[in-house]
Amino acid sequence: MKLRRRVILLFAGAAAVYIVMTLLNVRIDVEIVERSDEVRNQPVQPVQQPGKFQREEENILIPPYAGKSDLPPIYVPWSDYKEPYRKEKEDELHESYRFNKYLSDRIPLNRNVDDTRAKSCLKQMYPKNMGKVSIVLISYNEAVSVVFRTIYSAINRSPRHLLHEFVLYDDGSIWEESIGAMKTEADRVTQHQGVPVRFIRNTTRGGLMRARTEAAKYATGDILVYLDSHCEVLPGWLEPLIEPIYKDYTAVTCPVIDTIDWKTMAIYSDVNPISAIGSFNLLLNYNWYPIPQAEQDRRKRAHGATWDISPIRSPAMAGGLFAISTRYFHELGEYDTQMNVWGGENTEISIRIWTCGGSLLFTPCSKVAHVFRHGYPYDFQGNHFDTVLFNYKRVAKVWLDEDEDFYYQLRPMARDKDVGDVSSRLNLRSRLQCKPYNWFVNNIAPNLVTRSQLNHFGQLKNEQHTRYCVDNLGNDVKGPGPSIGTYPCHDPNGAIDNQVVMLTKEGYLRTIDRCINLNYRNVLSLNYCYDFAKSHFEWEYDKQAKTLRHKLSKRCLDAGSAPMAKELRAEPCNGSPRQRWTFTYDYSHV
Repeated sequence: MKLRRRVILLFAGAAAVYIVMTLLNVRIDVEIVERSDEVRNQPVQPVQQPGKFQREEENILIPPYAGKSDLPPIYVPWSDYKEPYRKEKEDELHESYRFNKYLSDRIPLNRNVDDTRAKSCLKQMYPKNMGKVSIVLISYNEAVSVVFRTIYSAINRSPRHLLHEFVLYDDGSIWEESIGAMKTEADRVTQHQGVPVRFIRNTTRGGLMRARTEAAKYATGDILVYLDSHCEVLPGWLEPLIEPIYKDYTAVTCPVIDTIDWKTMAIYSDVNPISAIGSFNLLLNYNWYPIPQAEQDRRKRAHGATWDISPIRSPAMAGGLFAISTRYFHELGEYDTQMNVWGGENTEISIRIWTCGGSLLFTPCSKVAHVFRHGYPYDFQGNHFDTVLFNYKRVAKVWLDEDEDFYYQLRPMARDKDVGDVSSRLNLRSRLQCKPYNWFVNNIAPNLVTRSQLNHFGQLKNEQHTRYCVDNLGNDVKGPGPSIGTYPCHDPNGAIDNQVVMLTKEGYLRTIDRCINLNYRNVLSLNYCYDFAKSHFEWEYDKQAKTLRHKLSKRCLDAGSAPMAKELRAEPCNGSPRQRWTFTYDYSHV
């Protein structure tokens, strides 16, 4: 009898536990649903192992997904693609959008594109399960056709088991097409394509950095892929982009950026492997540079026969298109949300990635085409230069260490500019235990130099033509080979970037972004500041005689007979006023 009672009690207890657990599960589910808005505003932390994504014990290798093509065409509802082309309509819409919006509306949202990957990319194999991807797009007064051509291209050329969702974040648009029609199209894609397009609208414009930071709070994937909202991904784009992140969650990756012509909407994509990296100059402006030979050698050692399609370490990203682990994005400090509109955020996050323990990689097998518009279709909430200068100064104050003052010497108008409180970003840098800026220059960015590496710099003035300074004549942004000349000296408290000349302690004469050698005609020539024959680039400055002598040729920099010259030469040294020069700053004693 006692045994029967015990058995009954045991079953009754088990039943009670089951009922309680069932009710508890229901209550928890309801609680999650009720708190979804609150949870959405918290940083998403996917479940991951330290430094790696969680892996299944068996993760098979598969080739990259080339995608779907020749699908029934889909157009924006108002497309007049069946009607004759109206040039006057093209011109009218160009004024607002700064690209051929009229033609874009007449092209299918799911058009075919050529596969321009290197043949070796087609043979690569990737783990099948590398995490869920949230593609994040920021839209401000964008045309529906370019936004959803971006989205359809990603849907049709991404493996469905990797593509988790789109977060389409509207940053305070004021044009109706960018609001109501955008939401309608997002709902249509969600309903018919099987991939959620979450349309989030901010009623006031916050700028790119705030918008991207806010949009990330809505993303629920393991990996964030940020794309500008006027792109088209090309076949096989996703797996090579996210594989380095799958292997190391602190890796940040960028695709090859191809061009969509703003006028014809044609895609221009090179079949040859990428040959450039991204970096920035001493003014923090982004530019493209040849891949350093040291990096090529590293890739050959690490990847053997497929080295030319292996990831490339790059000092900086262009900023519009990149992938990052959701976890790492939040750990790294997201964006500096006190920056305005856009500009400089790519420089800031690039320095932060490298100095705070991550890596930044270009992935040659991943290609995304981008509309480079014919000007800006929006305002910068003030003067464009002032907005970007504001952002750059925040970068300088947080990340450049003792070279912050060097930046002000190169950009005098930034010195007294109020950029608000940066203490939270300095605290972030301290908490992440980031390396100093000179480590970044010495180990990651061979095109840069710190002030501690200089003997002399500033405007370089000639004694004969006293009101004229050496000037790069705008050739700093061109490829190797152009010369430099002389031009009336700029106000030293203004924009002097074209007239900054530096002599390093190693004897290299350089401008903001290029080094100066002597060509076969004895004309000064601008070239990249690494992977060069050093003896051709060495100069020495005699402070007493004030001469700049090219060591190999033993010739002296000569201003020429005319005060304004389109190219400068080195002539036999004669001590004349045309060969006597003075720098603004002398650090040779430091």
